Amino acid sequence: MNHYDKQILEARQEEKRRRHTTLETGICVDDELITFAQTTLPDTRIQLYLPEQFVMMPDQVRDIKYPSRNAPEFIITSLDSTVNFGFNVLSVRLDEGGTAAMSSQFQDALQNVNPSIRIRERVDSTVTDKGSEMSWFGFKGYALDGQTCNRMYIIRLAKTALHGVFNCPPRVMDQWEDIVDQCFRSVEETWGGV
Repeated sequence: MNHYDKQILEARQEEKRRRHTTLETGICVDDELITFAQTTLPDTRIQLYLPEQFVMMPDQVRDIKYPSRNAPEFIITSLDSTVNFGFNVLSVRLDEGGTAAMSSQFQDALQNVNPSIRIRERVDSTVTDKGSEMSWFGFKGYALDGQTCNRMYIIRLAKTALHGVFNCPPRVMDQWEDIVDQCFRSVEETWGGV
């Protein structure tokens, strides 16, 4: 491949990245276009945008990657299982401001279990696009396949709370940060006709 061919390919990739910057248009990660679809979490009325290329994590991979009995109930993963979204629906009704308190409890629990964990970033109170209260924090951790960047989200819903987790390798976290925020901000509870 000559120099001009390489420049043309790079220009095409840059144009593709500029055109695909939202969940609706798709977003490029490592020069791969990731597309998103509104997904309903199993056995719930909770919807959010998630990557279409991701799959439900197979049980045998889940048991190795999340050996704790507190593993997320629903996990979707990239095909190489390095980028993961996990969800638990907590049967608690949070008062206003409750996501910050619950987030703080999760942070304390994580640091008690593993004192080397350092909370890198935290947002105590924000809202989803549909107005649900949300708190989140980020930290670095270790899994069987190496170091991971993690985010943990708590979202207050009508009668429950959604506990969401995200993790990926450090080398791609800067590409996933905004995507993860967009995905969790898209959470909504549907109450369509029955």
